[in-house]
Amino acid sequence: MLREKTKICRFWTRAACAVLLSCASFAADPPLAPLTVCEVLRDLPAQQGKDVAVLGRYSFRTSGRWVGEQACQPSLDAPPTLTLVEESDAPKLPESYDLDGAAVHRKLTDVQRRTSLGKFRFGTPDYDRWAVVYGRVEKRTGAATLVFRGSGVVVFLTGQE
Repeated sequence: MLREKTKICRFWTRAACAVLLSCASFAADPPLAPLTVCEVLRDLPAQQGKDVAVLGRYSFRTSGRWVGEQACQPSLDAPPTLTLVEESDAPKLPESYDLDGAAVHRKLTDVQRRTSLGKFRFGTPDYDRWAVVYGRVEKRTGAATLVFRGSGVVVFLTGQE
């Protein structure tokens, strides 16, 4: 009798563990596929207020920082750039921030066909780099912006990822 109760308890314990494990696998977020700057700007009203990862050319100058591309296919009316605005209330990275490597590679290759990094006579090549920046899309004073938390949400790419 005791042996049968032990078997029943083991069965239900194993069944409960299996259910919990299957629920945990469904709860895990899939890897995040970043959007290119052109994709964000092509449908800016739909992206307004959303937290996204944006892939493009990260540019740093004395006048500010932005992520952009040189051209979009099909072309846009405005320059394809998102001004980067650093704020403390910008979105935090999700707990399971995992970029989709295949999507990053595919989109970076596409962006590199239309966009090049700047060549600087003085200074450092860090003025233009490939990057994925996580933030919230907003439209401010006529310009599209990406509100981000700081350098901790910027993933620099070597161009060979």
